[in-house]
Amino acid sequence: MVIKYNSDIISGTLFILLAGILYALVPSQIQTMETTAVTAQTIPRIVTAGLFIFSCGLLLQGLIKTPKKTVRISLESLRSAVFRREMRSILFASLFIAYGFLLTFTGYVISTALLSTAILVYYGARKWYYYAISLFTIGVVYAVFALLLDVNLP
Repeated sequence: MVIKYNSDIISGTLFILLAGILYALVPSQIQTMETTAVTAQTIPRIVTAGLFIFSCGLLLQGLIKTPKKTVRISLESLRSAVFRREMRSILFASLFIAYGFLLTFTGYVISTALLSTAILVYYGARKWYYYAISLFTIGVVYAVFALLLDVNLP
């Protein structure tokens, strides 16, 4: 099977949609009672507007300049080293997505310990003290922020 696509058009469109959604969500996520020109919503709105502007530029670049890329999908390409490397990247990114979801349910200590352990396993760390250092660091961060500075961690 042969697929022709333009990555600039696809990513530009996706990030335009993401910027619009984030811009619309700013008032509901960052509530403020301030009436001045600069509020707590100002920087997030500037960042999402910048994301929108640069995504529009990427979309225009894809429409005007960049030629379409052709990908040929076959069983041989699914067994290639390039495909395996891409799947490892997707797996690594999915670890962080799972961490984000897990953080709300289990809290900082458990979810971060699971993430650091998963990353060490992902990279094939065999020495036990790598895991110990990681878990010790998580404990120190928790102690400093939650106990010493009295900051509520998730």
